[in-house]
Formats: sequence, C-alpha cells, structure tokens
Amino acid sequence: MTHPPCNCHPRLIDPTGERTGKLNDVGLTMLIDKGIGLVAFEELLQLAGSYVDFIKLGFGTMALYPPELLQKKLLLAKKHDVILYPGGTLFELAYQQDVLMEHLHHLKDIGFEYIEISDGTIDLPFSERCKIIREAAKLGFNVITECGKKADGSCLDIEDLKTTLYSDLECGACFVIVEGRESGENIGIYDKKGDIGIEFLSAVEKNIPSKIRKHLIWEAPQKNQQIGLIRFWGRNVNIGNIQMDDAINLECLRRGLRYDTFPNKRSGTITTTL
Repeated sequence: MTHPPCNCHPRLIDPTGERTGKLNDVGLTMLIDKGIGLVAFEELLQLAGSYVDFIKLGFGTMALYPPELLQKKLLLAKKHDVILYPGGTLFELAYQQDVLMEHLHHLKDIGFEYIEISDGTIDLPFSERCKIIREAAKLGFNVITECGKKADGSCLDIEDLKTTLYSDLECGACFVIVEGRESGENIGIYDKKGDIGIEFLSAVEKNIPSKIRKHLIWEAPQKNQQIGLIRFWGRNVNIGNIQMDDAINLECLRRGLRYDTFPNKRSGTITTTL
C-alpha cells in the first residue's frame, strides 16, 4: 500500500471517505484575502492549496496592490489550481462611478477569469443585474454573484434567494454566494450572536432542489457556522469567506479530523447533531 507524502494511513487522512476532489463543483472552499503579503500567500498555497478552490481579494483591496505583486499572486494561484478573483466591492464601485465596462476590460487584461457581481451596498435594479451578468459572461468571465445586503440586520428571505439564484444561473452565473460578511453576525442567515437560522436552511432544503442549491456558496467566517453548515448539508457543502489561516482547520472539520465533526466509528456519519 502506498501512503501519501505525510505517511499517514489513508483512513486517517479522510476517515469519512466522503471528501471530493478540487474543482468538483461541490465541497468548495473559498478563502478571503484581506491583503496578506506575497510570502505568506505563497506559504499558504504550499500548505493548503490542495484544499482551496477560490481565493477572493476582499473588499477593494485589489485597487491598492502594486501591479507586479497582483500578477505574482495570480501566477501563484494558477500554479496551485486555485482561482483568484476580485471581491464584489470593486464591481459595485465601478457601477456606481459609471466606469463598469472599463473596469471589466481592465480585469480581463490583468488575467482574471472569474469576477463577482453583487449589490450588497448599492441599489442594482433586477433587470440591470441580469444584463450585467450576461455582458460579463460574453466577455469570457465566469461569474459569481452574491445575494444579500451588507447592512447589519439584513435578513434573507427564502423567496428572494430562490428568485435570485434561479435568475442569476439562467443569466450565466456559475455560483451564488449567500451573504455573511467577514463578521458572520446579524446578517444573512446569522443572528446577532452568529448562530445559524436552521429554519431558513430547512426552507432552502424544502424549496430548492439539490441540483440547483449546489450552486450556492455559504459565507461562514466563524468556526461554529462552518460546523453547523457541515452538520446540516454534509461534508461537501460549499463554504466561503474563510480566513486564510483557517484553510486547514476547515478541511479538518470536513474530514472529521476534529472533535466537532468526528465520524461515527468507520462510517462518515457525524456523531453530533444540531
């Protein structure tokens, strides 16, 4: 039997036997880069790149990058089969400042293949949202959208999520992010303490078939939120807005290598329940 590089038995690497490979459209992990340096970025990819699918350049941080450093991050991400893309804040600013097409062409010239379209801060008419998704797709971008507002106390409605999800996918989006910000408190599916609204998840499960909801990425910056989503949806739920240094921690949760999601005996069943 050939052991992996770490010399651990395969059953210890993934005791659940349930984890999928990278870029499999399920079990996706999206990290948020809030402006770490190139050395730390490369070290993170060397250690955890095999378990990461997307890295979002958070907020408007990309606008402040030296061009050569941004190019180096793009090259490093591609080397490790990780998709690097700019967050939705720059899109919203470009739309507000009436420089959207110039912005999109600039991103294309830099070498980005994915972009995020959101309206967490701005008012973006529904028809305009659809038009922009289609235009971005025509330019060759893979489009990730976001559903939900960023203001404290902004809760999601199941019908709004359902309508947005179906519409965005029809217009050409590949994934829709469920808003949670980097705080994960008093917004989206989370209450003021950061606890998940299980009733909302149940409504999603009831109203949106699995073949459609697999296109959702749930922002879950806090460990308890990641645990809750894994327990509810399973180990291959799509999770985003993970801090850079939590990439390995999340993968351990997914595989049952932590107490909170420890597998039941030799099966992948999670021993604890909500």
